[in-house]
Amino acid sequence: MAVIDCHTHAFPVHIAAGAIRSLVAEAKWQPCTAHHDGTIAGLLASMDRAGIDRAVMCSVATRPQQVRKITDWSASAASQRIIPFASIHPAYEEPEAEAERIASLGLRGIKFHPQYMDCAADDPRTIRIARAAAANGLAMALHTGYDLGFGRDDLGAPQRVRRLHEAVPQLRLLACHMGGWQRWQEAKEHLLGLPIYLEPSFCLFGQCPPELLLEMLQRHPRQYILFGTDSPWADQKNDLEEFRRLPIDPAIISAALWDNALAFLGIGQPGALLR
Repeated sequence: MAVIDCHTHAFPVHIAAGAIRSLVAEAKWQPCTAHHDGTIAGLLASMDRAGIDRAVMCSVATRPQQVRKITDWSASAASQRIIPFASIHPAYEEPEAEAERIASLGLRGIKFHPQYMDCAADDPRTIRIARAAAANGLAMALHTGYDLGFGRDDLGAPQRVRRLHEAVPQLRLLACHMGGWQRWQEAKEHLLGLPIYLEPSFCLFGQCPPELLLEMLQRHPRQYILFGTDSPWADQKNDLEEFRRLPIDPAIISAALWDNALAFLGIGQPGALLR
């Protein structure tokens, strides 16, 4: 069965080692281990070990000056197996123009990270970027809940994610980590049942209470469940095996691994080739 991992990361070769070291050192909630070297080659090798066909590779612009460089690098990295998401920082002055450029280069979406961008999920700047993305047919992958590198904050709260969806309902929105890492009860209350994509990265192996995870996966609209790992911060092979072992309807798992991902990416036909 073909598999798309809808949440991974890699960095340009010249910064990968430093980025991995910094992110590992910044982890506050629990020890953080990288399962590949942070390069695209490392990601592809990890995918091969896991039996994953394609991966959405997310970048995060932590400064507005990075936006155009990330878009250009993302376009250069696109391949049959790697589906790069660019990133628009909330302080970037022309998000509409950049969203149009991202789409014109054939990219499928953008990544937004409230903590690293210091901007709440329902901030007017976030909503502006989301509207620009939707207007250009782009998806948005949004980090939700708390983050390993930060303390307890409210920037990615499920309530804020819901307000973002309500402001831009036409946006294909992925609320990573089942809608709110370490805030899953709130995600259940505020996001379950909405047409928002969810994926289980950093939720397997008991991180999210197993009964709650199973309930959310079974009660959420099955066409809005995706598979994601947050690689390199999780072992793709282990996560995929654990996801497939979950005691839920096999049809939910099967759709999450491929057809739902194609819909999220805006690719109309199951089995359609990516660029």
